[in-house]
Amino acid sequence: MSNTTTFQSWLDLCQKSSSSDDIANQLKQEVYSYFDGLSPTSTSLTPPTPSNTSVLQDISNASSTTANGALALLLKTLGPAFNETATICTKVCALYCLMGALEGSKDLTHGVRQAVGRFLVELCRPGSNSSEDDDNDYESDNDQQMNDYVDSTNLTSDQVTQQLQSMSATKQSKQDNANSSYDNVREAAMASLKALLCSNLEIFPTQQSSQSIESKDNTLQCPIAKAMGVVFQSMELRVELAMLGVNYRCQSRDSNTNNDGMWGGAGAGYEQEDTKMNIEDGLSQLPRIKRSLCFDLLDGALDGLKVDELQWNKLQTKLQSSSCVVVPTSLLKAMSSFTSMASSCMHGETDPRCLLQLLLLLNKVQHVMLPLFTADTGTEEVSLPSIEIFDAVAPYYPIQFTPPKNDPHRITRAMLQDALLAVLCERGACYKSDVCMMPKRNGGNEEEDETMITLSARMFMERLEPPKSSDYDPPSNGAESESDDKVAAVKDLSSLFLPRSSSSTSNGIINNDISLNVTRVAPTFLTELSSSLARVHEEAVSADEQQLASAIRKLSSSLAYYLVPGTNKTIQADTAPLWEAYIGPTLSRLMPTLESAPQGMHGRASTAYFASLAAEGGLMTLNRVLDCCYPRFLGVLSLLDESKSKGESTNKSSRDEEKLSAAMRGIGALISSCRVALTKWQRDNEGLKVHPHPLSAYLSSTVQKVSLVLNERLDKLGPLSLAAVAVLESLLTCADLSTLEEKDLIQLKTSIVTLSRVVLSEVETADNLTKSILDWKTACARVLGAVISLGLSDDSDSCGKINELATSLLPEIMSSATTSPPKKGSSKLRTIRFDWLSLAGACSNGTSHVSERIVSGLLSSIIAVLQSDQDDQRFPVMALSYITRHGGQNVGNAFHSISCSGLKFDIIEELCQPPRGEASKVSNIDREEIGERPQLQVGMSALQLPESRAKDEEVATDTVSILS
Repeated sequence: MSNTTTFQSWLDLCQKSSSSDDIANQLKQEVYSYFDGLSPTSTSLTPPTPSNTSVLQDISNASSTTANGALALLLKTLGPAFNETATICTKVCALYCLMGALEGSKDLTHGVRQAVGRFLVELCRPGSNSSEDDDNDYESDNDQQMNDYVDSTNLTSDQVTQQLQSMSATKQSKQDNANSSYDNVREAAMASLKALLCSNLEIFPTQQSSQSIESKDNTLQCPIAKAMGVVFQSMELRVELAMLGVNYRCQSRDSNTNNDGMWGGAGAGYEQEDTKMNIEDGLSQLPRIKRSLCFDLLDGALDGLKVDELQWNKLQTKLQSSSCVVVPTSLLKAMSSFTSMASSCMHGETDPRCLLQLLLLLNKVQHVMLPLFTADTGTEEVSLPSIEIFDAVAPYYPIQFTPPKNDPHRITRAMLQDALLAVLCERGACYKSDVCMMPKRNGGNEEEDETMITLSARMFMERLEPPKSSDYDPPSNGAESESDDKVAAVKDLSSLFLPRSSSSTSNGIINNDISLNVTRVAPTFLTELSSSLARVHEEAVSADEQQLASAIRKLSSSLAYYLVPGTNKTIQADTAPLWEAYIGPTLSRLMPTLESAPQGMHGRASTAYFASLAAEGGLMTLNRVLDCCYPRFLGVLSLLDESKSKGESTNKSSRDEEKLSAAMRGIGALISSCRVALTKWQRDNEGLKVHPHPLSAYLSSTVQKVSLVLNERLDKLGPLSLAAVAVLESLLTCADLSTLEEKDLIQLKTSIVTLSRVVLSEVETADNLTKSILDWKTACARVLGAVISLGLSDDSDSCGKINELATSLLPEIMSSATTSPPKKGSSKLRTIRFDWLSLAGACSNGTSHVSERIVSGLLSSIIAVLQSDQDDQRFPVMALSYITRHGGQNVGNAFHSISCSGLKFDIIEELCQPPRGEASKVSNIDREEIGERPQLQVGMSALQLPESRAKDEEVATDTVSILS
């Protein structure tokens, strides 16, 4: 059967149909299958092999055999179905037939798409329904004068009013039915137009017409270069058809004459804001489902635009030319208008289903169109109207939506919030990797250079730090506090500026394939952002809002880290000015407080803020913070030197111990931050160490200040002593002590020996320890653990004094840890053993060699105690148990690694021996029986023959439990 015969039968079926639902879908499937068989299985951008046929012959053959020619013939055959005399059902059925053909056609040429698109767009206009409806309207107009009055004879005023209202309702109902009937045609045209816009572009439909031809000047005119021009035309056509379709669908027959109609029939879930007649005014007249069809049409155009963009990229790579084809200005203008229309659809929308659809649509606009605007666009500059997108979506931030119970659509607040943030953050949008998107237009006038990123950031910042002049409205839902609302704002800022994948990486290595929005803002904005974060952080610390303060520190340090030059390999532009704008002004503003009043709330908050920047902001940020803050703290501690030179005791009341303690704690925080930063640096750089050490310039001064505090009388403990001990521990675990001079090492050794006497001295029971003494002894024990871990791990000659000190301290601590404390009229055991704490700290901070040495020593002590006649043999075992639980994973590895030495079996052998000394004095047991029976029944003589499989398993389990 020929195409003409087949298409004519479809026309006859459309003309005979009396329902728009029963036959239309069946016909659509039949047409789809037919055109799917005509379409090729795959599309190639490479021209076919040459042939001897002419171009006209190629076009003639294509018209009869390809989907393009068949589609043109089908549209011509279905022409009578769209006449004015055709019924609504006939038109709808014919459009379904055309829809099936478009969906079945895999590829269409630009000319065919243009012709079919123009035809479908016209059907989206408001129009008359049929000749029958026109006749009815004509008769209604002729009889209008007769029907528009009521004979009030013998009728009361209420009866006359009732009849007039009934007549008005009947007339409106007829008009609504008429409009609704033709709306079926318009909706079918919209669906067909979407199928057309989603179709692929066929660039080489013929054979000889796609080959290179030789011009008069013997140069080859490459068809690929011409094909790229066709792709641009196709992209522009898709955009224009989509805009025309939506614009026509939003028009109504009486939109220009009936002003009351603009306001009277607003669809459910739509609020009108503007009296100006535009697209949102037309959308307001449509119900939710019909508004959704308009948004689907725009979405279909974006899908087709993405396909054309991929084809353009492939053609660009195949073009054998060094010059790149620029994007035409006309296409950019068309896409800009498309974006404006899509943004205007958001105004007044309140239905959550349409809101989610529009937010996803606008984010797709950013995905598809932004790369074209950042590409080479010639001389005339055209930008994507991102500000219009922001103005459309900003009123919905933050999303306040509670879904109803048993909602069948399952739209949640999280879904809407994520879609909104995707638009505000331009999530998924791709820029050229070698372009730093900092505003540079208009002579640096930032008011005219506002982008989506800066506008969104300022909105988030206003939520985080409301202006003092405005009235702050707390969260409308009442379920979260003001602090929680600000934490949510910090999270939104993180979503805006930080890569999403950074939170999902398990090894901490940055995904350098992701471009960062933080590099697309002006330096002045980063300065403003840094100052705002510092102020809110101080307020959070003052109000004891730890969650908010921690969230701000994490965000700020992450921003500094990603602004360090070289962090993101995809950004070729120099980000040093951005980093300097973010770090420098805030440091300069807050530094004086660190020296004048570090003990105040402002000083403590600044110390915590800078310590976080140093720890997580990268190596460049660490060095900058150390250079700016460390000398300030040392300047405060210079009061110690002044008091010593005057012969005054540093314990006198004249000394501002609180200020000195705050400065000492600040130094400890910076040293700890340095350790975290260097660990992160080595992890990200394959173990590469930093030289020189960032603390080398301040190490000598710090040791002198700490020694000056710790070498005094410690009978009166205070916060300064505790802070000095904490700094000493940080120095031992982080700093490179090989750079210290001999005099500094001697002072350091003296301080450590002083602290060792505190740990190893006689201590009363835990019930008699005050909190200050407990904190003091705990800090001293941690220092001894750090000394042992450093001295036994470092074999360099430059730290010989530390090695010697650790070697001499370890036997003393081991001896103290394995002996029972002296009893002073009480049978209570000392529940807190600071010598155990020192050993656990050494194992935790040291290498595996340190753990092996301590564990083997404790096992030897256990054997010696078992072989002795001591009354209480528990403490070596308790010490080993404590460091096993608190000494880290190296302890367990060390315990199993020394099993081959026989120590564990020596312990088992000792446990099998008869009790010795006082341990054998057990009441109600015969001494001879005890002397003959070992402590544990092990060995072949103690084994029993299994009576059953269950008994065998029980014996095996018991044997394993004894040996374990």
